[in-house]
Amino acid sequence: MNEPALSVFRRSGLVATAVLLVLSAVPAAAQSSAGRAARIVVGSAAGASSDAVARLLADSFTHSLGRPFIVDNKPGASGNIAAELVAKSPPDGNNLLLIYNAHPAVGALFPHLPFDPVKDFRSVGLIGTTPYVLVATPTLPGRNLGEALARARAAGTPLSFGSTGAGSPQHLTMERLKKESGIDITMVHYKGGALASNDVIAGHVNITLATPSLAMPQLKAGRLKALAVTADERLPELPDVPTVTEAGFHGFVSVGWFALLLPAATPDAVVQRYNEALDQALRTSPVKERLLAQGITPTPGAPAVLDRQMQGDAQMWTRLIKELNIKPE
Repeated sequence: MNEPALSVFRRSGLVATAVLLVLSAVPAAAQSSAGRAARIVVGSAAGASSDAVARLLADSFTHSLGRPFIVDNKPGASGNIAAELVAKSPPDGNNLLLIYNAHPAVGALFPHLPFDPVKDFRSVGLIGTTPYVLVATPTLPGRNLGEALARARAAGTPLSFGSTGAGSPQHLTMERLKKESGIDITMVHYKGGALASNDVIAGHVNITLATPSLAMPQLKAGRLKALAVTADERLPELPDVPTVTEAGFHGFVSVGWFALLLPAATPDAVVQRYNEALDQALRTSPVKERLLAQGITPTPGAPAVLDRQMQGDAQMWTRLIKELNIKPE
């Protein structure tokens, strides 16, 4: 009579023990072995915007999560070296990938990658967003985008655009504008936004897309003029500069963003812990203020928000890349 009850008790004990083992593994996965540093892998060199963002978060996580975090720079191959490293790393919470909005496009640009830029990762969360400012050499005819395009169309001469590299978000954004406007725009690729902006200032190319932090000093000095912003509304620091939508291109919004990812098999509890740490960092000093100083608006939110952003961008850029047969350098 008592045996069944005793068997149930034993089975319950085994189940409870198993549950405790699973739960105890979650902090271990997130914390790793004692003294071992976790790393934020970045697909750019030291000094780049994404590197600066990663170092802010590494310092914040070191304090909030109680373990050391380092930044590991793996530049090259349009960020694919860094992405593959994290995609194939153990899902133990020790390797995060900091990306920017070029990441969802690499699958279409490089169709034979050894990883999937969307499916092989789990979203931790968006870090922040930054719009682009379409800037021009001051001698280009037209006070804004609408006027500049009208003048170019009337003259029958192509515009030249300095991009931050073939397949970069700025390049793809301008290919989209070229397609929608019907204006002939010659793409000139540079290794970075500063080089492109310098050649616009020098008059070697007509226009480029720059982040506000890069554009504002040159605009204030009169070395560049702003034609439009790619945000969904005008920027407070540039209240007289219209959006691309106002220039007649309905729904034309292109915003740069930064985000954190983990390997696809990372446990839910580890993802949640990092999301909470990221959320805390983005809402408080000094991370919030330093991001704003770089022209990046912090965007704390759930992992699902980043999921939607990545999926939407991947679909949009894949269509454009295939339609226009865009190839990386």
